[in-house]
Amino acid sequence: VNYDAGNVMDYLDLDPIPDIKKCAAEVRSFCVKDHRNWPKDQDCGPGFGEIDHYRLLEPVAFTGLTMPLAYENIFAPLIPRPAEAEQIDALARRAREFMETVIAGLHSS
Repeated sequence: VNYDAGNVMDYLDLDPIPDIKKCAAEVRSFCVKDHRNWPKDQDCGPGFGEIDHYRLLEPVAFTGLTMPLAYENIFAPLIPRPAEAEQIDALARRAREFMETVIAGLHSS
């Protein structure tokens, strides 16, 4: 399973945290993005939305598996997407660093 918490929250209107606990044994990769239901129903980059990525990754963090993280969305919600390559690169770095921080935090506890 390639788990997509943003789609679970958006299309199924479910909290992805209890959902991933049901299928964690089947998860082999992640489609990384976040989602907000308020003030606008919108996908966004990790850390900009309502999904707690620490709780999301915890059920699979200690399986011993190497799981690819495919970043589907890196953008901030509510504001126009940047037009300059440097701004997009900065958001990509931010998304990667956010997820690296989450993973490091899980493995240090």
